[in-house]
Amino acid sequence: MAAIGYVSIYGIFQSKYNEIYGAKGKSPSDISFIGSLASGFQFGFTIFTGPIMNKFGYKVTLWGGAIISSLGLLLASWCTELWQVYLTQGVMFGIGASLLNLACTAIPPLWYNKNRGLAMGICFCGAGIGGLAFGFIIPALINAVDIYWTLRIFAIFHFVCTGFAAIIMRAPRQLAGPPIAKEKDIMNLSILKDPGFMLWFLAAALFGFAYVIPFAYVPSYAKDVIGLDANVQGGQLLAIMSGANAVGRIIIGIAGDRLGPIPVAGFCFLAAGASCFVWMFAMTHGALIGFSVMYGFFSGAFFTMIASITANIVGLANLGSGLTLVYIINTPGNLFTLPIAGKIYENAGNYKSMIGYNAAMYFTGGLLLFCLMFFNKYTKK
Repeated sequence: MAAIGYVSIYGIFQSKYNEIYGAKGKSPSDISFIGSLASGFQFGFTIFTGPIMNKFGYKVTLWGGAIISSLGLLLASWCTELWQVYLTQGVMFGIGASLLNLACTAIPPLWYNKNRGLAMGICFCGAGIGGLAFGFIIPALINAVDIYWTLRIFAIFHFVCTGFAAIIMRAPRQLAGPPIAKEKDIMNLSILKDPGFMLWFLAAALFGFAYVIPFAYVPSYAKDVIGLDANVQGGQLLAIMSGANAVGRIIIGIAGDRLGPIPVAGFCFLAAGASCFVWMFAMTHGALIGFSVMYGFFSGAFFTMIASITANIVGLANLGSGLTLVYIINTPGNLFTLPIAGKIYENAGNYKSMIGYNAAMYFTGGLLLFCLMFFNKYTKK
């Protein structure tokens, strides 16, 4: 709720930073790099998070993530230059979120088999619930006590939530600590030879370029195109998007258990891409609400299905390696997609080209997932 839910409401911070650092001559693409760094390190740092978790166990990983990410938010509240925000709210928070994210993704599948998708949906719907709550709370705090005290309050809340999770979360007893075997490959790279895994690998890479754009740019779109308040109504739109995301992750998890995780994820990718056309032509507050509901509902499929799809392809024995590789390939998209989107907007002078780029990433990823579905059907018994 606290760590991944932050991604859902980053657009509120970005809108405020546009005012603060825009007055200092910084471009929207420069400012959006804060969110890109946070998302990029959240996924890219898993190349180190996986070995850390293998060596020290889940508890150390969870506590490290809680402390580092909370400290990043706290230090950001005293930053006066953009590069300082890059290092704190971007890099530090992203590293901490990476530690939390991989541990929280790896533990639930170890407890469940039949209802693994539902378990992951319930686990990750916390991100949507966090975004729903923060979408109303964060703008109110910014208006009441300014963005700097808002960051301090959020940092404290973040540490309480993630620290509590570190206390109560545990793996099955035989997997709770560091591995007993001394000689063990850090990562099984042989799974990259599996054509099915490579299709999933590429679909995950494209998702990295797609997911965060609406969460970052809907508030500014609401202000620039429709004339709404980016802080208040923009935050409410993100809250609606996050609430739909929470509901969608549970329903998508149930559907994945019943119909198969790969076709369900493929359909959701295509539906999220189609929703971008609602955003592209939205000229009223109501149309933006409709987009927020539709996009929020379908866009969380990757997080709900990631463990099920990866386990389906590589097996539970290689789940850690598979998740690490999938998160790593997410890194380029999460790191560069917001600056890319910002440059597209700056060059085009409107949002339509940027939104089309967003839709194209989803459509291509969805087609790859359906290719994976047919590949499995005709190559596996």
